[in-house]
Amino acid sequence: MFHLEGVDRELVIKSFRTLEKEMRFGRGGFVSVDVRNNDVVITVCAKDLTSLRSLVSGGVMKSLYLIFKVEELD
Repeated sequence: MFHLEGVDRELVIKSFRTLEKEMRFGRGGFVSVDVRNNDVVITVCAKDLTSLRSLVSGGVMKSLYLIFKVEELD
């Protein structure tokens, strides 16, 4: 689970809601985004370590990096 502070919450939420469907694996892995207590919470679940690593490094971290880079362009 990732807990994000000091970021444009709306940008992160909208971006990950769009990506949620793309970050689903037939083997049972998925990524979801929620707002809890006014914080953005990104949850990554997988049935095995390989799927978890792939979702975190190939999905979540790359997406966060790109979102933050786009945010810097403003």
